[in-house]
Amino acid sequence: MDVNQYRQTLNAAVRSAHESHNYITEEKYAEFFGPLELTEEQDKLTRDYFKGLHISFGVWEGTESDDLPLDENDGNYLSFYLEELETLPEYTEEEKKAILEEAVDHDDAEAKKKLINMHLKDVVDIAKLYVYHGMKIEDLIGEGNIGLMMAVDLLGTVDSIDEVDGLIGKAIMDTMDAAIERDSEDKSGIDSIIDKISGIGRAAKELSEDLRRDVTPEELAHETEFEVEDIEEALRITGNNIDGLIKNSIDQK
Repeated sequence: MDVNQYRQTLNAAVRSAHESHNYITEEKYAEFFGPLELTEEQDKLTRDYFKGLHISFGVWEGTESDDLPLDENDGNYLSFYLEELETLPEYTEEEKKAILEEAVDHDDAEAKKKLINMHLKDVVDIAKLYVYHGMKIEDLIGEGNIGLMMAVDLLGTVDSIDEVDGLIGKAIMDTMDAAIERDSEDKSGIDSIIDKISGIGRAAKELSEDLRRDVTPEELAHETEFEVEDIEEALRITGNNIDGLIKNSIDQK
């Protein structure tokens, strides 16, 4: 298993689940992880990770009008915040296009401010999808607003105004993803595993290049801070796929 590819796939799958009210279908799971050919142990590790993030397997059968998983404080905050957003001016499609052109082509500060206000409701809509993870919606909205402002500061990187919505949406989701990552102890745990495997892989490659041959877990442990047990666990999780390490006859069932 390519650890970096696994990490990227995992992050993409989690984002997809967030966009589906924290649900992922077996078909979608297979679409993400099928090409990686996970072992039984890798598959279990991945599914346990999803469980830790409160991601369910199946199809969300609720409706947009269903109550969100909010406590009283969160519910009150959301109501008051939405009331505030209703006081913001609304623009026609022609006016929106003019604002975009001023913000992108002329770096106009007033146009940028209007653009931010135009997308504040989008932040709330995205936060409603992410709230199923368990974070407070106030925190998610705050993070999303930061992402929105960051995106507006990057308008000079787009080639046309048609790319602005995509840039803003991605920035909002990226900041919420990062907030969830920080908030989740379970995610920190799997990141720790991935980081350790990556470290073992780098160390094994360096030592094998120095010795001009593959090395054993015992040899690698002797030359590094890693324990033999950690190295063997890394081999097991990756399916005996760490360059520079002798392939052990590990039971992968």
